[in-house]
Amino acid sequence: MLECLEKQNEIITLKNLSVRYKNFYALKDINISIKEREVIGICGESGSGKTTLCKTIAGIEKYNGEIKFLKDLKFEFIFQDPTSSLNPKMLVKDIISEPLIVRERITKREVICEKIKKVVAEVGLDSSIIEKYPHQISGGQKQRVAIARSIVCEPDILLCDEITSSLDISVQAQILNLLKDIYEKRNLTMIFVSHDIFALYYISTTIIVLYKGMILEKGKADEVIKNPKHPYTKILISSILTTERECIDIEVRENKTKSRCIFSDRCFIYDKECDSFENELINVSDTHYARCIKV
Repeated sequence: MLECLEKQNEIITLKNLSVRYKNFYALKDINISIKEREVIGICGESGSGKTTLCKTIAGIEKYNGEIKFLKDLKFEFIFQDPTSSLNPKMLVKDIISEPLIVRERITKREVICEKIKKVVAEVGLDSSIIEKYPHQISGGQKQRVAIARSIVCEPDILLCDEITSSLDISVQAQILNLLKDIYEKRNLTMIFVSHDIFALYYISTTIIVLYKGMILEKGKADEVIKNPKHPYTKILISSILTTERECIDIEVRENKTKSRCIFSDRCFIYDKECDSFENELINVSDTHYARCIKV
């Protein structure tokens, strides 16, 4: 886990943010503050709103509510599947140089070549790879190329959308370590999306747990992992066995409830007290919140 940076300035605030598609909310009642050099880890099952939240922050999705940028920021995305995000007809050198030409309007070949060499070395690739096509390199190398492309223009915020999920376990660890090195070297702010809550714990300063478009728990990474308050967070943690933490004994139930709590139909601690819950985030501490009546 990265050290939490409490004294850094806020750069983005989200207030009462929601994203609605025809018949449902992809995001609802989202309130987040993002600080400089913070790594926000976003966890939740498929369909919980993780990618939508990233796209909304980056200005890709329409939304209701307020997003306030407290300084000019440059965003870059790293996508889940490097095979589909890299143009198969382009050489690696052209893939990496494209943002420099399109976004930075750099046309001098010597400047472009120097930046490509530098960023390729930074992501741990041999310089010979720039003369290859994506189909000629491995999945891990493709993701490193995608990372190189995203940092070559020196962004302020890096949005990483499940970038390790399509990789082998050993390669996942290498990519996480690479991102930590880049974060520390470049003083980036990162938003890291993953199904794997312990991958988030390894790389994040703050963890946000999403479910059906709503935040069920958020707080410092240590607080959320070592002292989880929401039943859903406990389920996510118990689903991964580690040498550091014993599996939580949980029996997931299907409940028929009248509660406003969005998790009550799956909650293993649900009882009649929950029917009076207003489905609001409750302070556990100054930096830790959970959407549960029993915190």
